[in-house]
Amino acid sequence: MGFTDTHAHLHFPDYGPDQEEVIARARASGVEFFINIGTDYKSSVKSLELAKRHDFIWAAAGIHPNDCKDADSLEITKIRELSKEPRVVAIGEVGLDYYRNHSPKEKQLEILREFLKIHKEIHKPLVIHCRDAYEALLEVFREEKPESGVMHCFSSDRPIMEKFLEMGFYISFAGPLTYKKNDALREACKNCPIDRLLLETDAPFLPPQSVRGKRNEPSYLLETARAAAELHGLSLETLGEKTTQNARRLFSL
Repeated sequence: MGFTDTHAHLHFPDYGPDQEEVIARARASGVEFFINIGTDYKSSVKSLELAKRHDFIWAAAGIHPNDCKDADSLEITKIRELSKEPRVVAIGEVGLDYYRNHSPKEKQLEILREFLKIHKEIHKPLVIHCRDAYEALLEVFREEKPESGVMHCFSSDRPIMEKFLEMGFYISFAGPLTYKKNDALREACKNCPIDRLLLETDAPFLPPQSVRGKRNEPSYLLETARAAAELHGLSLETLGEKTTQNARRLFSL
């Protein structure tokens, strides 16, 4: 079917014992391509190493907002250089997270603006993490005018989604699309233009409804895909084709 998991963390310790088996299960299920996401410099290096071992995996390099409290100019410079690697296809994940507040808001904003500079310098799309900070993020984007990117694991509603669509962003949906109380998220997905729609797992986090409480993995992407296909009135195969086309377009694959 040719699905693409546009956001996974297959280099995380959660997959230490069975990383290759997890990848094989995903491929057998129909997930053919992966964007593997870094969350700080060391994590981004590991993500790139994984991408270099598999021609169907690409990497992203960045600092997660929850991990940016100790970030300094040296780490950012190292990620800038790492981002120029051919197998690194995006800057991320970066963004704002005002839900957990593991990093001060001022520091999150400072680091985000640094990555927006890198994004404009090397012209690779952004992978944006945003939780409970959509209005603050929109304010930054109105000032900085990013070129391209994806709202990873989108978790807000249709009106907020439309503001990011107007800025040229893609919208990615993960396991929460299948959660019983997420009607507003399903409404957003239903109204997301099919040429801007992406799918992801955010594995090992946020497994879909049928496996909630378990370690997530890319083979579970199909449950989210079925929900999205039903919302758009498309066959699963057509949704896979279109969302993979979108991923190839965004990440220049």
